[in-house]
Amino acid sequence: MSYEIIESTTVGNTSYTTYVTADTEEILAAANKKAIVTKTFKDYRNAQPAVCSFCSKSQMDKLVCSKCKVAAYCSKECQKKEWPSHKLVCQDSKAAAKLKLVTALTTNLHIEWTLMYTFVLAFGLQDRMILDRPLIARCELAVDAVDISIISRLTSGEQTPEDYPDGVEGMLQVKHFAQLEAAVAIDAGRRKIWEHARRRNHIIQRGPIGKNATGLIDYHMEGTDQVITIPLNIHDGAITVSRTMAEGVEIEDLNSGRRVRVPFFMRWSIANINVLIHDDKKNKLRLRTHMPKEALYKYVGDNINQQHLNMLPKTVDTIKDGKVVDRRPEFCGMNM
Repeated sequence: MSYEIIESTTVGNTSYTTYVTADTEEILAAANKKAIVTKTFKDYRNAQPAVCSFCSKSQMDKLVCSKCKVAAYCSKECQKKEWPSHKLVCQDSKAAAKLKLVTALTTNLHIEWTLMYTFVLAFGLQDRMILDRPLIARCELAVDAVDISIISRLTSGEQTPEDYPDGVEGMLQVKHFAQLEAAVAIDAGRRKIWEHARRRNHIIQRGPIGKNATGLIDYHMEGTDQVITIPLNIHDGAITVSRTMAEGVEIEDLNSGRRVRVPFFMRWSIANINVLIHDDKKNKLRLRTHMPKEALYKYVGDNINQQHLNMLPKTVDTIKDGKVVDRRPEFCGMNM
């Protein structure tokens, strides 16, 4: 089992070691069994309604920009009218590659359920179900170097991006998840996406329309102005699990030896996604991509986003009297 120690501190006879997490084969095996095969993935993607980038009309039959493969339109007329604005942000293969990462993230069933827990906890749906209006959250994504030690050397100034002329292997990571004010964020196009997904949800759950919550997530990818809105149908099982999660978790107090209950933070579930992606060395989740040399400059000087760095997956070992007595992921500067 390979790992790289990031830092180590000692308090009395207890030491705390933070290192790049090792493989979580059991989690990956479960996730890979639920991974969607290529044909099913394409069918799912094609079945999603899209919002016209010009008039915000929601439609199933869509025209997609042949250059970036991201912007969608309801007609050639709208595409022509939008081109003066779209050409300023249209990027060739980079935007298409980032779109594929977002769709790969949202069509993996293991990750989809984790996003359900996150969404439920963000809106408090485990305590009070909201069915009569659309709920929307913002999920910020970024591509980071898979080898976290490279990030450490770049941020410390030990190395520069010029030391990696061919770039490095990158991975998708979730950086932030928060609820948005629906009155501001929900426009006509997003409401149509919500209504379509709501009808589909009642078919999947075999219940009346409005029995189960349906949410929307705006995915923002670092380095692009494109926003991808994808619906999330909340299953009954996700509500049940989230209620248990909201009650907190029991851990052992290493000083007293007693079991204590601590709150369960919404960001912990996001940590599971980031760890899962990082440990997927064979890229079975299809969430790895090439990170060119130019992209590495975000780890240099004033470009550094400390909040984003804090989201990178690490693992903390608590060692007492020479034995590992606790092992847990570290996230957002907090031990979990």
